Amino acid sequence: MPLTGPQIAQINLFGMLDQQVMEETVREDLVRPTDLPAPPKDAIRIVQACSRPGVDSRDLARLVANDPVLTAELLRISNSAYFGLVSQVKSVSRAVTVLGNRALRNLVLCISMRDALRSDAIPGFNIDVYWEDALRRAVSARILAELARLDPEECFTAGLLQDFGLLVLLFLNPDKVEHWDRLSESTPEERRDIEVDLFHSTHDEVGLTLAHSWDLPMDLAYAMGYHHETPPEDTEYQTRQLCRVATCADWMASVYRCADKRSAIQAVRNLLAENFDASAEHSDYLLQQVAESVAEAATAMGLRIGEQATFDQVLREANLRLAEENLSYQELTWRLEQALGERDRYAEELNRELDLAREVQQSLLPDAAVRLPGITGLNLSAKAVSGDFFDYYRVGEHKLAFCLADVSGKGMNAALLMAKTASLFRCLGKGIHDPGKLLAMINREIFETSVRGMFVTMLAGVVDQASGEVTLASAGHLPALHMGCAALIDEYPAKAPPLGISPDSLFPNETFDLQGGCLYLYTDGLLEARMDDGQRLERDGLIRVLKEYASVALSERPRAITDAVVGTDGVLEDDLTLMIIEGKR
Repeated sequence: MPLTGPQIAQINLFGMLDQQVMEETVREDLVRPTDLPAPPKDAIRIVQACSRPGVDSRDLARLVANDPVLTAELLRISNSAYFGLVSQVKSVSRAVTVLGNRALRNLVLCISMRDALRSDAIPGFNIDVYWEDALRRAVSARILAELARLDPEECFTAGLLQDFGLLVLLFLNPDKVEHWDRLSESTPEERRDIEVDLFHSTHDEVGLTLAHSWDLPMDLAYAMGYHHETPPEDTEYQTRQLCRVATCADWMASVYRCADKRSAIQAVRNLLAENFDASAEHSDYLLQQVAESVAEAATAMGLRIGEQATFDQVLREANLRLAEENLSYQELTWRLEQALGERDRYAEELNRELDLAREVQQSLLPDAAVRLPGITGLNLSAKAVSGDFFDYYRVGEHKLAFCLADVSGKGMNAALLMAKTASLFRCLGKGIHDPGKLLAMINREIFETSVRGMFVTMLAGVVDQASGEVTLASAGHLPALHMGCAALIDEYPAKAPPLGISPDSLFPNETFDLQGGCLYLYTDGLLEARMDDGQRLERDGLIRVLKEYASVALSERPRAITDAVVGTDGVLEDDLTLMIIEGKR
């Protein structure tokens, strides 16, 4: 029996499948939505509420508290070593606040999916073995989150859910349970072919139907339905990345279960190289992490698993198969040891170089031990080295020269251009006290030697601390904010392009009185910082934070502001630099 009109209309809200495809996928002789196991209604209400913009955390807390069993499991998993937060969470309201909507949604989904089918729901089937495989996929996906630049818990949830369709197929066809060993020991592609022969459907088709039946978020629905096939062309990049993670996680988990481990390992190496530019050595390192993390994840999720083989044991088994095919196991082992040794040497050498580069960069910033009154700053790097910098020094009895800049790009190239620009500012600025003329001189120097279209946005100025007068020039940088004690007084946007774009650019000066207020200079890493709720700070959020911390002592204010806007994980997407110049009160 095909889907009803309202069901198809609901599915088409996702923009994923047209009516004909759904009718072909969910025929009466395959799977009907009414046949599918359903999660608790309270869990579905929580998942749907978490997806609504602007939902109140108190309302979420009340929804969670309606289900005492779900509440207990949520608090237990949140405080586990695998999912543990910085501080222990003892109440539902605290869990909702600290976790945030997306993490709360993911944990509720994981718990609901785990409990959707009882352990005895499929006669003669050891469901613990299935969940062990599902955990490997979840752990593998979480490990890949960094390479894909996705949320780790989002990836974990997708990995745990992606093959749930196979469990549903066995639930609907208990007479096929005897084929479980063959299914579990096959590679992902082989298993899918067997599913077609046995059930005339596949786990990803059923997973997609299940996702719609449960009204799951679109990104998770896509991960369940498109980890064996390419998603539609109009799929958003983040969702497409999640599908790639699910595909790779499926193969990574199969390395520990399937019979042909050699083929599975090579498939993982190929997939990780193709999707995330990972080397074979890095792929093997990630596979090793899977074995080390599964037991901890199982404890967190309250699942029982058997003793886990290490990746070395898996690799040894694969190598023995190679030996049986007249390839030298000893030679392969020797080559692997050589490659690992070479990798370690390169990594050690690179770390030494990065440490030295970091020391050089720190020497270019103002000496934290030598404080000048009325001015302070802070630089936080997203990577080992930074493309941001700030500087200030005296140019007379009452005057200070200052600057703040952001080099395009990240990594070593940006760090080298940062070092050059910082040196030019301090060297040329000792003789040129006009900010506009100083920027023009630095611009010509950078333009002559710039490579690969790199450029620098920069603010430079001079403040007379006796009178409060500021002369400021900007080269394509974000607006400087002039704040009073409780409101924004003015802002000074750039009137010239960044340094290194054109050799003839002019950089006009703006002169104004600080009026006892403060001037805030910052890089885009501050605006792009993600707070604990996952939202970026942006301009309005920054002004709100600056008002909130206006009364904090100047020497402590940069750290207080950055601590307030950077999430509890402390992860930065971009270098972050903040400078504050305080007027005479």
